Amino acid sequence: MNVLLASMALDIGGAETHVVGLAKELKKMGYGPVIVSAGGIYVKELIEENIPHYKAPLNKKDFRSIFTSIQTLKYAIRKEKIDIIHAHGRIPALNSKIVSLMENIPFMTTVHAKFKASLIYKHTTFLGKEVISISEDIKNHLIDKFNADPKTITIIPNGIDINKFNPNINALNLKSELKLKKDTMKIAYISRISGPLATLVKMVIEAGKELYKDMEKVEIIIAGDGDDFKEISEYAYKINEECNSDFIHILGKRTDIPEILSIADLAICVSRSALEAMACEKPVILAGGEGYMGLLTENNMEAAILNNFTGRTSSEELTVDKLKKEILTILDSCNKEKRDRLGQLGRRIVIDQFSIKSMTERTIEIYNKLLKGV
Repeated sequence: MNVLLASMALDIGGAETHVVGLAKELKKMGYGPVIVSAGGIYVKELIEENIPHYKAPLNKKDFRSIFTSIQTLKYAIRKEKIDIIHAHGRIPALNSKIVSLMENIPFMTTVHAKFKASLIYKHTTFLGKEVISISEDIKNHLIDKFNADPKTITIIPNGIDINKFNPNINALNLKSELKLKKDTMKIAYISRISGPLATLVKMVIEAGKELYKDMEKVEIIIAGDGDDFKEISEYAYKINEECNSDFIHILGKRTDIPEILSIADLAICVSRSALEAMACEKPVILAGGEGYMGLLTENNMEAAILNNFTGRTSSEELTVDKLKKEILTILDSCNKEKRDRLGQLGRRIVIDQFSIKSMTERTIEIYNKLLKGV
C-alpha cells in the first residue's frame, strides 16, 4: 500500500512532526509513504529515510497556489502509484479532496486542531470518508460545528517515537555549542513563535528574568520559529543585556529536539512537544496558545489527555507571577525527587498510550477500512 501524506509544511509543529513520524513508521512496517508539503527542516530527515517528498504550496490558499498544489499532487499520485490520500490540515484537505475526485482515489484526513466554524469555512472544510481526530474534544467539535458523522471519526492521538525521545540521550555537543553552565537549572521552551504563542514565550522570558534576579542559577533554552521570531529574539537579547548574562538562548528552528529536552530540568510546552518532553522523563508545565494547566501531575493528567495536552479545556489564566512561582516550586533543589517522579510518570503515560508504533498500527486499520469501502 502506497500512502500520500499531504501536509502544510514540515517545520516544527505537532501536525508536521507527526506526519514525519508516521511516514517513517509506515516505511519500517513495509508500506510506501510519500509526502507532499511546502517543505521545511524535516525534509532532510525524509531524504535520509528514502521517503519521497514533493514540494507544493499546501500552506497557501490563493488560486495560483491551489492550482500548483493540485498539479503536484496529481503528479506524485501517478508517479508513486498512490492508493490512499491522507491529508493533515484544512488547506491540504481541500486540495486533496479535489485531486481524489479527479484521480478516483480514496481520501481521508487527520484533524489536529479545532477548525474555525464560520459559514465560509464550513463550506470549504473537507474531512473525507474516514476521519482521525487526535482528541475527544476535537471529535466533539467536528460533530457539533461541521455535522460530521460520529461513525466516521476515530480518535488516535499523535504518536511519539519512544526510542528517539528517551531519558538517556547524549547532548555533549549541544551543551558545548550553547556554552551552558554546569550548576544552572535549565528550562526548555519548544513551540512556534507567532501570535498567542509569541505572547506566551515573552511571558516565559519575563518569568525567567525574575527568576534570574532571585537566584541566577537558571538558563532558558527556546527552540522554535515563526512570524514573531525576530521580535522575541530582540527582546531576549535586551533581557540578557539587562542581566549582564547570556542566560536566555534563542535557537530558532531545530531538529535536535531530543537533545534539547535531554539537558532540561523542566519543559514548558503543549501538545506533541509536551509528549516528547514526557518521553524524555522531564516534568512539564503545560502552557500554550490555547490554554494553561500548570505542572502536569497525577491530578490533572487525565484532563490533559482528553484535550491532547493543549490546555484548551482549562479556564485557568496564566500570569508571569504564576509561571514564576510554578517554576520555582519544581526547580527547588529539595524537589529533585518530585521532578524524577513526575518525569517517570510522564514516560509511562507515553509508552502506554502514545507510542508511534501503536498509533501507526491503528492508522493502518483505518487505511484498510477506507480501501474496503471503495
